[in-house]
Amino acid sequence: MGEQPQHQEQLQLQLRRRVGLGGLALVVVLLVTIFATPSTPDATANPATVARFVHDHRGGLYFSAYLTSVSVLIGTAFLWYLREVVAPGVPGRRLANLGFAGGLLFLVGGIYAAGASFAMADVAKHADPTVLQTLNIFSDDVDGFVGGATALMMGATSLGILRSKALPNWLAYVGLVLAVASLAIPFLGLPAVGLWVLLTTAVILVTSRTSKVAGELVRSV
Repeated sequence: MGEQPQHQEQLQLQLRRRVGLGGLALVVVLLVTIFATPSTPDATANPATVARFVHDHRGGLYFSAYLTSVSVLIGTAFLWYLREVVAPGVPGRRLANLGFAGGLLFLVGGIYAAGASFAMADVAKHADPTVLQTLNIFSDDVDGFVGGATALMMGATSLGILRSKALPNWLAYVGLVLAVASLAIPFLGLPAVGLWVLLTTAVILVTSRTSKVAGELVRSV
């Protein structure tokens, strides 16, 4: 009878480690996307400026679209399994699901941004500068709603942590602060998410290691 709880514990620890590694991979891809790809001109840039930028950075725009797509793929898997870590039982599960829904809205913004970057690079030699300007405006402003999506993702997940007690309460409080900041200042959405994922990942990896050591000590006694 004692083997079943032990097996469940091992599965939960494996899940925590995989979620932690997935979160680290997501942070790495986001950092590469931010620092290794060109930033599009401001939404108020004139057609000539946008056209010149697109012609000079076609490769970077393709690369940005690819990395953003990879981020969406990793992010979806990370957020899906994060629910099992945040709320392994019934308490907090609905809040964790709500957080996942907010994460999906955030990732939809990423898909739109990737599509706009790819479209600009793809039609650079054929489209009129005003078309490129329109795509740039869309790319620059499409994540205007991201503040609400990230606030929902981090806020609901943090409340789920407080409800389930599966992770430290301080992490939930940090998540709530970042959620409010993301809603109040929308352009903080992506940096706030990056910081939140990094902190959550670190806590999950550390607690999974601590839980493993504690389990081994109990079994040795």
